[in-house]
Amino acid sequence: MDILRNRQAALILLLHLSGVICNSMIIPFMAFYIVEGLGQEPWQISVYTAVALVLAFGINRQFGEWIDGGARIAPLVLLSIVSFVAACVVIVGVQQYWVLPVIASIGFSLSAGAMVTMFAFGRMFAEREELDTDKFNALLRASHSLGWMIGPAAAFVVADRFTPIDVFRLAIALAVVWGVLWYLVVPRDFAKPIEDRAQANSGVDPLNRPLWYAAIACFFLALAHMLCTSALPLFYVQEAGLPTYAPGLSFSIKTFIEIIAILSVPRLMRQWGARNVLMATCVLAVISFLVLAQVATLPGLVIGAALEGLYYGIFAGVGISFVQSFAGGRVARATSFYVNSLIVGGLIAGPSMCWSPAQATTNPLV
Repeated sequence: MDILRNRQAALILLLHLSGVICNSMIIPFMAFYIVEGLGQEPWQISVYTAVALVLAFGINRQFGEWIDGGARIAPLVLLSIVSFVAACVVIVGVQQYWVLPVIASIGFSLSAGAMVTMFAFGRMFAEREELDTDKFNALLRASHSLGWMIGPAAAFVVADRFTPIDVFRLAIALAVVWGVLWYLVVPRDFAKPIEDRAQANSGVDPLNRPLWYAAIACFFLALAHMLCTSALPLFYVQEAGLPTYAPGLSFSIKTFIEIIAILSVPRLMRQWGARNVLMATCVLAVISFLVLAQVATLPGLVIGAALEGLYYGIFAGVGISFVQSFAGGRVARATSFYVNSLIVGGLIAGPSMCWSPAQATTNPLV
């Protein structure tokens, strides 16, 4: 893409990737660490997760307000990095459960604010450099998915070869790389232009109902996706009778197709518009769920995972641009709405899956 010829744009994508790798190493690993590393009861996972998600929801919203109000990007990204390192250091130094909901949850929630900051930063940078904002959003979202391909796998490989606490030591080392890239990439004075701040604060409905409707649409699609994703590993192994490596294979195929689909979104949006693409994605999601529910063989798994990656990749690529189109001059606030719609979807999906009748007797985390 022509955007990648812009050195600063390419470095911003690399910075975002490094942050996503760090966060994605920790987020899915915490449940394993609580049970296997600290020897706690599985229900204690829910306590930590609820605290972390509620904090992340509020912090994302606040970051969005700060950015729209003219806060500089560099300190916010640095705050995320320092908070991430501090949380990991505390876990390595005090290997007790209480530090997770009391201290680490705050650090990791502040670190997760980097997602809102980077998406808003990317949008404002693309506008300032007169780049295609939809393409740059797609590239940012693709780098996000790539980070999630790398981070969780790295965490569990390290935990298997060494010890669970070594995952946090590796995360600290990678966060140093994240910090170096921040120092090299983010201009110290980069902030929302004054004229844009004035536009955002004048003549716009403070409630902005269309923005809420757009975020709610994304929330329901994210909820459906998270319900499906949460249930699939046990479904593949216990219901479909597939090998134990089947969930990992499905995730790899899904993520690979997802990245390709994300990169195709700008062209689809130019041809049919964001709203129509999002509606078509909902139809494709329903078809994917129907196919996945019938999986009984590995070839069927491959087809189902490809469809899952296709619909979610298109949603991931179009969702953020669709929500930002209702920003009314407050791009960071709109971005926080999009990110929080995903968080709330995940918050509801996890308990919903665990307490379904089919999982009540088979899910070891209940």
